Amino acid sequence: MFPQELFDEIADWLFDDHPSLMALSCTSQCLRARSQALLFHELVLSPNTNSPSSYIPLLEMSPHILTYVRRLRIFAGDYSASSSPRKRRFVHQDNSLGRLIRAVPNVDAIELMKMFGLEAFTTIGSLLPIIASPTVCTLSLRTIFLPTPQSLFTLLSYFPSLSSLRLHSVHAIGMASPSLNAGNILLTEISISTGIISSPLGVSLFKSAASEWSSHLRSLIIESYSARDLFIISRVIPQLPNLVTLTFKRPMGDISHPDTQQRLAAEIPVFPLPKLRSLHLSLPGFTVSSWARWWLSHLTQAAAVSLEYLAVDLQYVDAPEMQHSVAAWKEVEIALMQLPKLKSVNMRMVEMKDTYE
Repeated sequence: MFPQELFDEIADWLFDDHPSLMALSCTSQCLRARSQALLFHELVLSPNTNSPSSYIPLLEMSPHILTYVRRLRIFAGDYSASSSPRKRRFVHQDNSLGRLIRAVPNVDAIELMKMFGLEAFTTIGSLLPIIASPTVCTLSLRTIFLPTPQSLFTLLSYFPSLSSLRLHSVHAIGMASPSLNAGNILLTEISISTGIISSPLGVSLFKSAASEWSSHLRSLIIESYSARDLFIISRVIPQLPNLVTLTFKRPMGDISHPDTQQRLAAEIPVFPLPKLRSLHLSLPGFTVSSWARWWLSHLTQAAAVSLEYLAVDLQYVDAPEMQHSVAAWKEVEIALMQLPKLKSVNMRMVEMKDTYE
């Protein structure tokens, strides 16, 4: 008799192959539980395809399957007056959503997506009492419009165990108030992308990061950032002394301009990173630009004691330019040798279209 761990390993190898997992679940009792756990790890709800009521037969026939759900993704869509009645009934249809949510008690990650229109926040407000959970640790919001920055903090208050917040194309229509209440939420990870940083919502979020969450925040992920965003971030990071992971992905086009890079290097001071262990950068012209040289000098001063892992996405350059960069590569080597705890360096060449927006 083979140990159960071996059967679980077989299923794990096929984690993203749904037809094979379905076949495995019907093959043997030893393979069924793990295969079903992988098949139903994520539950997707939307008004057009996977409505809450469509899962009710499954709930009635095999209620144990929904205990495997760890991630809940809810597509809402357009809740404006012109949207279809089917969409507007999505939250309230025959109490199916509430019944379904009560049947998935082990969810630890929720993603709300595509809620826009004048009634969007009313819809979110209707959802929150239903999906509120003390077990949810990760909340992702994607393409959502909120009436004010405080609306975000109101939303967070429904998840008392929340530690990770991920925002992508989230906008607040109103302006930030002088004081915002973040409640008892203590985030350890924040991921922000696509035009949020310089907005009133981003400013409000960073205020909380620099005050209520300053001693708890361990990971900061910034994606699709501009030069203006960098100036804002550079004022916040010094107030986050316990950062362990820092990621800058996909710099926007204005950072590629040499004059902008010189301004960034001249005006942004070196900020301390005493506990930083992992840094991931996507920078234009890493080997030749003044902004890249700023990062090299910054690492040797701010994170020399702690940095262990460095990943850099390098802008692709042609052979003649690479030949002119030999001295700059030597400068990179010298800088990295001053990081005594460095264990891993991963440098990847990328096309410009992969790095810039």
